[in-house]
Amino acid sequence: MPDYSFVAADARGALVKGVRFARSEDELASLVRSSGLHLLESREAGGFTFFRVLEQIQLGRVKRRDLIDFSNNMGVMFRAGVSLIAALEEIRQDMENKRFQRVIGEIILDIQAGETLSDALAKRPRIFPSLYTNVVAIGENTGSLDAVFFDLSRHYKRLDDLVKNVRKAMMYPAFIMMALLLAGYVFLAIVFPPLFQLMKDFNVKLPTVTVVVMGVSTFLKNNALLIVIVVAVLVFLFVLARRNKRTRYYVDLVELNFPLLKSVLIQLRVAFFMRYLSMLLSAGMNILRALELATESVNNLVIQRFLKASRDQVIEGGFLSESLRGVRYVPNMVTRMIAIGEQSGNLPEQMEYVADYYNEELERRIALALALMEPILLFALAGVALALVMGVLLPLYNLVSDLSTQVGTGAPTGGGIE
Repeated sequence: MPDYSFVAADARGALVKGVRFARSEDELASLVRSSGLHLLESREAGGFTFFRVLEQIQLGRVKRRDLIDFSNNMGVMFRAGVSLIAALEEIRQDMENKRFQRVIGEIILDIQAGETLSDALAKRPRIFPSLYTNVVAIGENTGSLDAVFFDLSRHYKRLDDLVKNVRKAMMYPAFIMMALLLAGYVFLAIVFPPLFQLMKDFNVKLPTVTVVVMGVSTFLKNNALLIVIVVAVLVFLFVLARRNKRTRYYVDLVELNFPLLKSVLIQLRVAFFMRYLSMLLSAGMNILRALELATESVNNLVIQRFLKASRDQVIEGGFLSESLRGVRYVPNMVTRMIAIGEQSGNLPEQMEYVADYYNEELERRIALALALMEPILLFALAGVALALVMGVLLPLYNLVSDLSTQVGTGAPTGGGIE
């Protein structure tokens, strides 16, 4: 579905040149004719090249950052009074993500065929979640699409910042651990074995630390392929367990009870839920539908199960704060703030406050974790390096001492040297 460069004539015979997105030349002619022009000439923009073919292959994915930019640009366009088709076309031409650019072109064609914007977005759930399309539908019904798109942009930006902070906290220790494992493997499986063989040839008395290092070295050298296969199988099984609903529930349960990380992960999920629910309620959606969509957005089946039970209690006439009070993964502060919002009538504002509070709390914890992690990892690196060095240098020192003594006394050395 390419861009077409075309030349057309208007009612007075003046030539008009332009570029339009269409599925085929026949569709291009129909689009140009609907604009009051007569198509004279057309061709695919850019011609047929190897790189053109590559662009047609839908590689990559639409990232959250692309969705944030799209939402913000749509809000700016609508606030400036630009029509829907013109706004989408302008954004599509400036879009760097080729796949998203193609998707926006398809959305334009769907709208020109008579569909609403929310319907066109809903046909692409992998890019536009149901929460996104439902909020856009509310904006269409209330005539406030500019405000809705700005809200979506702010909402997804906050989520993106939160996820980036969590990833940033995990990248440093992950990098250090990978470097440590790689260096350990190189030394234990490649560098040290010849030295250990030399010690055996000279019948050097080995200290305990050297015996341990030799055992680890021998195991790594003889079972390297087996270790790689086992790790690959474990990763595959983990991915498989995450994709299967029955096993994923137990994986999510372990996640919520994992030592040291459980409080951070619970706060992260609760912050997501509160942010989504606040935005949906602020957009004018009823509480039951908002709870349903916000629950679906939580990426943990265990928490989803409790939230669905809470929604059932709300359907029966209970308060949301009361239904969440017995959920072990929802902190007491959350239920108190929701109760205040229900009593005062400003529930969305209270939920937004809770989400902001947890965002700040997570950022503080991440900063503290990074500050503590650096010296801990440095000590761990120093300890491993010391163990490796002692495991090699101590027997080498003994070997050199024995050789020096034997040479000084004129006694024959071991290993067949006369």
